[in-house]
Amino acid sequence: MTEISARPDVDRRPVIYAGRFVDRVVAADLPESCIVLGEQDSPLHVLADALDRANTLVILDLPSFPLDVMTGDHWDVPMVVVLPSGFDTDSLSTTVGPRLLERLGFFDRFVVPDPDLWKELRRGYCWAESQRVPVMSNDLNEVTAKLHTLLEAESESPAVPVPDHDRYRRDNLRYNKALHRVQAAALGPRLADPPEKRNVEAPLDVLEVGVGVGRWASSFDPSETRFVGIDASEDLIKTARTNFPGHRFALLDPDLHFPYEDESFDLVFGVTIMHHHPVPAKRTLLSEMWRVARPGGQLLLLEDFVFTRRSEKPAIYPMSVKEFMDLALEATAGRVVLEHVESLRYPDEDLRRGGLVSLLRLGVPKT
Repeated sequence: MTEISARPDVDRRPVIYAGRFVDRVVAADLPESCIVLGEQDSPLHVLADALDRANTLVILDLPSFPLDVMTGDHWDVPMVVVLPSGFDTDSLSTTVGPRLLERLGFFDRFVVPDPDLWKELRRGYCWAESQRVPVMSNDLNEVTAKLHTLLEAESESPAVPVPDHDRYRRDNLRYNKALHRVQAAALGPRLADPPEKRNVEAPLDVLEVGVGVGRWASSFDPSETRFVGIDASEDLIKTARTNFPGHRFALLDPDLHFPYEDESFDLVFGVTIMHHHPVPAKRTLLSEMWRVARPGGQLLLLEDFVFTRRSEKPAIYPMSVKEFMDLALEATAGRVVLEHVESLRYPDEDLRRGGLVSLLRLGVPKT
């Protein structure tokens, strides 16, 4: 069971680590709310305190940034990393790969002038295209102007697309990144090592239901996985295709029937999709997920199962774990077995509202 803490009472502000360029950055046109720190006036305790209060961390001078200051929930701060000039993919991966780049994901962004370098990094780390902040060069004036535009826009709406889910807050990317970390801590190991993949060298066939803008597509390497995402929103599908051109995405019909043959996927999963649908639609989705899963394949669902009060939104249809399992048995004629269940606690909450349920499809392959 995974827990994190959050501090919603803190007045959060953007923190810009300017390092050796602090004098030039202080003179630049940046939002007044920004905290700008230089290399000399940023001992670790000062920088750590600033990170405690940050809603965004901009690393403008990566070579001088003390990565050791990043501990605990500092990694929940959405980051904008200006990649230094003169580095290629191999050198960046060697110098800051394990300590920084491998730890960043969907809610972080990168200022990269070189489109070829970005393409290699995006492919290597499975980042989304929307995470790139494009600039023509590493000229400090251009970079700070771009950062000004980005931070001003972010104060009104997120620069990173927010997943289409009620729990996410459009005005708090730090909260969203923290929430995503809780989900990823539970979901990640199941995606990385599904039962059907164990001791099998063939590529894994994966279907995500309710893919949105493709947030979880980054969990799968296109060279090792045949990933397909479906969603009922045409706009979200277009964004997902742009974000992850190496994967496939398709529009889900209003009747919720999947456009795929029986027994097509090793892993079928969805994240916080069921509570958006009434019971008949839930039944259809579960039946379809079971239908397209191969015998021995996994049905994986991360949902909200605990509600303290009735939702004010008419499109929310809560269901307890017991009710969900009864419905899953009904929708699959009892041809699934419960493999794993786990509860999750989200930021700012005392109750464990979330739950991860893994079902294995029973049966013998048709061919």
